Amino acid sequence: MAEQQRNTGSDPFSSWREWLNESERQWNNFLNGVMGTDQFGQFLGQFTNLFMQMQKNLGETVERYLTSLNLPMRTDVLDLGHRLAAIEERLAAIEAATVRPSRENGAGAVDEPPDLASRPPRTKKPAGEKS
Repeated sequence: MAEQQRNTGSDPFSSWREWLNESERQWNNFLNGVMGTDQFGQFLGQFTNLFMQMQKNLGETVERYLTSLNLPMRTDVLDLGHRLAAIEERLAAIEAATVRPSRENGAGAVDEPPDLASRPPRTKKPAGEKS
């Protein structure tokens, strides 16, 4: 008993800590009992359905608003990104197919990098120059 009084005397927050631990345990028991009932499950299911319906309505409203402003939506930007990625893949395949045969024939042995060697000659003059 004297040791317990010494511990509480040296730690002024020990009674508060004990009260906090006990209240946390009581709340934990109470809430576990409430969450274990069928009514809580039904309530949570209805709340989730309501929230999802509200989110869907908000998304449709924002979509109509952005459409009226003629702005792209998230799905439009994502579709554009997918299309651009597909174009880049096809372009890389075309570049690989055109560079590989020219190197096999010995045409790629010039000092120019393969990107510059496969380009056509530039014939158009800049706007400021006269012929």
